[in-house]
Amino acid sequence: MQIGTVKPHHAHRFEAKTSVSKEHDHLLKGFTLTVNGNSFDRHRHYFRGVTMSTNNHYHRFYGETGPAIPLENGGHYHLFESRTYYNYDEAVLPQYGGVMYRNSERPKHDHTFSGRTLDIVGVDPFFRRFIEKC
Repeated sequence: MQIGTVKPHHAHRFEAKTSVSKEHDHLLKGFTLTVNGNSFDRHRHYFRGVTMSTNNHYHRFYGETGPAIPLENGGHYHLFESRTYYNYDEAVLPQYGGVMYRNSERPKHDHTFSGRTLDIVGVDPFFRRFIEKC
């Protein structure tokens, strides 16, 4: 079996802290979407989520990682960078929670973030056994 021919589906955990904007930052935590790939095929993952709430608001974010970067132990990681979607500088708090957007010229802000994915999660047990035999 040649190296790189097995491409199990998997995802990665990620965490990052945003840049400071309007005297605050946000924490991001989540999992990438799954793809079939290995450490050598330069595959990428999409990710999305909502930041932790700070200053009575949060931000949505979406992105795509860079290609797989091999590790000495046979695993891999991905680098990522993106920006959050805009949100108001001062939150509009509706009666029943959530976020209210209006077509107004209220001051808004966003944040940038970058990091690297963490451990691989969700590898199919069939592929794990198959890889260990190679």
